[in-house]
Amino acid sequence: MTPISIAILNLVLQQPTGTAPHDPDEGTLSSVRPRIPEPMVFDLVRPLGAKRGEFEINSLFRVPFDRSRALYWAPEVEYTFADGCGIEFELPLRNRGVESYKAAIQATLPGTWKGRFVHGVQAIGEVAGEGGHQIDALHLVGYRWNSRWSTFSMAGARRERSEAVGVAPLVNHTFFRKQSRDVTLGAEFNWKGRAVEPRSFLFMPQAHWRRSRVNVQAGAGFGRRSGGSFPMLSWRISREF
Repeated sequence: MTPISIAILNLVLQQPTGTAPHDPDEGTLSSVRPRIPEPMVFDLVRPLGAKRGEFEINSLFRVPFDRSRALYWAPEVEYTFADGCGIEFELPLRNRGVESYKAAIQATLPGTWKGRFVHGVQAIGEVAGEGGHQIDALHLVGYRWNSRWSTFSMAGARRERSEAVGVAPLVNHTFFRKQSRDVTLGAEFNWKGRAVEPRSFLFMPQAHWRRSRVNVQAGAGFGRRSGGSFPMLSWRISREF
């Protein structure tokens, strides 16, 4: 090949394509494109638009300063079994005791996901040790407003069953501001209406830090339920493979 042909070939190979290469830092993203961060407390099953074969382990830790005086944590594994579709298994614990067993499935819906908007659906099932259970059905919507600001929302319903059965509205919304390549700031709001369990509300300002395949999210805020309001510390650590 001539020097001119080699130069042209190099220019072509260097041009960006419609499909972005796999990013090892996607563990704290709720979408591959348009690269919207992932909420910390109410996380997703891998980013929307994730490629088949992606795998992640992570755990959320929560310390509510209420009467429980307990550490709540939930190790989980997430796997993308098809492009845009993932499954998750989670083990919620209180201190060293298992409180319930949880699984979720998620799918990315068609749309202009390579632009500013992305959406999908998620279903979550949880079975408690006492025999009660709950099922969540959610629509997921992410929007990137500009290079720094983005939002991610989840809205749907939760069916609760123990000695009685009830259905409650469920909303989670998060604002994000990108500070630098590795740091993102956010504020997460979570609200559940009354069903079998009472109403609850959570407000959690948070910071995300990611480097290589290790991702850390941490925040301090407050929650509210029938027993009153209480401060809370929370953090999530994830590792992508």
